[in-house]
Amino acid sequence: MYMLSMFCSQKPDKKPFLRIEGEWNKVITLRPSSDKEEPIIIDTCNMPTIKKKIRKFEAQDERESRRLWRHLTAALHTNDIESATSAKHELEERQRAETRERKEKGIEWQQKLFAPHGDGWLYKENLKERLLRLQQN
Repeated sequence: MYMLSMFCSQKPDKKPFLRIEGEWNKVITLRPSSDKEEPIIIDTCNMPTIKKKIRKFEAQDERESRRLWRHLTAALHTNDIESATSAKHELEERQRAETRERKEKGIEWQQKLFAPHGDGWLYKENLKERLLRLQQN
């Protein structure tokens, strides 16, 4: 099941201005908190499927998720749970070792795509800039 339920609010007001509920692969309903506005209904079953645009493996950064998790993903595609578990364990152990090494050397992890913003995170590059850059590649 692919259920979703969320509330959107803006600080400092904790009262949600939008409630979103439904299932990713069926119907999603967006309900504004104002009774004056009608709910928006999105029927994902009637939406076209858009193929993902993914850079070739060779062009991906060393730390990109698809590259990092490729062995686990390949094992899952062949239903090889033992190899998938091993690949996951190896990657997580490597990441733990790298974290320990950075801590010992006093090196702070540098975020590539996000910057701290209050008690959350923001993309360093806004959506419009990212889309323009992606179109150029």
